[in-house]
Amino acid sequence: MAEVDYGMTVDFLFFILPPDGTPEGLWRRTGDDFEGCVLRVESIESELVGRIAIIPDSMANAGWQVGDLKWRNIARAADGAWRMQDLRKHYDTRKASVLAVDYQEYTLTLGACGHLRLHTGNSPFFPAQRWVRFS
Repeated sequence: MAEVDYGMTVDFLFFILPPDGTPEGLWRRTGDDFEGCVLRVESIESELVGRIAIIPDSMANAGWQVGDLKWRNIARAADGAWRMQDLRKHYDTRKASVLAVDYQEYTLTLGACGHLRLHTGNSPFFPAQRWVRFS
């Protein structure tokens, strides 16, 4: 199935009535410096996790590798929202090394037509990251 680029100006429409479902599958990041990163979200030992399947040069140059555990602790909360942790790497370009890693807590919201957003606020309308289903 060909991917349709609706642009970021109208993609908020996909989140007005978000569908029920699971984030399992392949997701491609869009709209920022790490655009083109592809994650495989799957259940491993009863935990949903997201591992990097494809990395763009911008990520490879910042210490990322295929197979890195990018998302962890993906779980549905009591309020029905998805919560998760996103790995961050703090990279020193002068030393060409990762100085530290930590995890950022996010709400993960699934949208219509294969859209996904990570956000820290109550709504997905001003996300930190945008993702689309990858096939």
